[in-house]
Amino acid sequence: MAVRDNFNELADQVIAERRWCEARELLVKALAGMPTRWKPAHEHGNFLKIVFWDEEEFFAYVQNRRSENERSILWTTPSYSKAWWQLAVVAAEEERFDNALICIESGVAIEPDHPRLWSERGFLLNRLRRPREALECYEQAAVVRDWAPASQVSLALRGQGSALIDLGRLDDAENAYRRSLELEPNSELAQKELEYISGARQEQARQKKTILWFLNSLLYPPIDPLTIQLLALVEDLEPIPGPQTIGSENYSRVAEAFISRGWLGFEEAFDSIVPRTRGDYADLKRALLREPIFNQRTHLNMSRMMMGKVTLEEVWEEISRIKESIKSQ
Repeated sequence: MAVRDNFNELADQVIAERRWCEARELLVKALAGMPTRWKPAHEHGNFLKIVFWDEEEFFAYVQNRRSENERSILWTTPSYSKAWWQLAVVAAEEERFDNALICIESGVAIEPDHPRLWSERGFLLNRLRRPREALECYEQAAVVRDWAPASQVSLALRGQGSALIDLGRLDDAENAYRRSLELEPNSELAQKELEYISGARQEQARQKKTILWFLNSLLYPPIDPLTIQLLALVEDLEPIPGPQTIGSENYSRVAEAFISRGWLGFEEAFDSIVPRTRGDYADLKRALLREPIFNQRTHLNMSRMMMGKVTLEEVWEEISRIKESIKSQ
């Protein structure tokens, strides 16, 4: 049995029409009249009176809990916890996120086991750039009510995925979105987020290749005796652009091999272009090693910047000192 002539439905309609001021006035007035001891469920004779937010929630409860209670269930209205949620939605649309969070906290205070309240709290915390706290709320939303409809659990899982992306945990985010699809297979949002994760992984791989390449030279230093000797000789010399030494195409081959495979890649690529049997092999290698990309002091400085041990300004000052020292020699 359901009685649903209440302000929640009117608020839903006004919110759907984006009439924020009207919605806020309606909800504030309704909440001002909330009974002091209002609860979302209570016994009334042979009835168990429960305030459900919608039909899906009502049917989920009946299917999962009816066998535990022989009383007749009466769906009653209105829901003041939903009213706080609706007021939070209005505040969020107006980008008053702190105010919206206060509304949600008020809703949780009177119905602490409602998944939508916890999911909305997670959403707001994420918008406030607090993804770790948001994740905790979404995790709570997924398990706070064992009879929750699939849509509410799926929403919580998608929220977890969003927070996990912001935390850089792409594998966990993918898992959360795939679990949500088990409950709502047709969710376009979950599918789009999985596509985003795939693209983010590709971008991470690209950045790892182009940004962290310099770590290869430190983790796997050169082992060729001639290369080690030549690096020491050219470290403080004026740089020479690599293409001037062996040509643009050949330089691109060597540089790409060095970036992707470190000094081993450098040796293999250089030797395939300039055989060791050539009389000018050492001279060409020495000239090529004056290209800044192969300078080990540069690799060390980049690593120190990455770890926050020096600033970019400090590195430039060091470079300037080296250049002045070279000119004075």
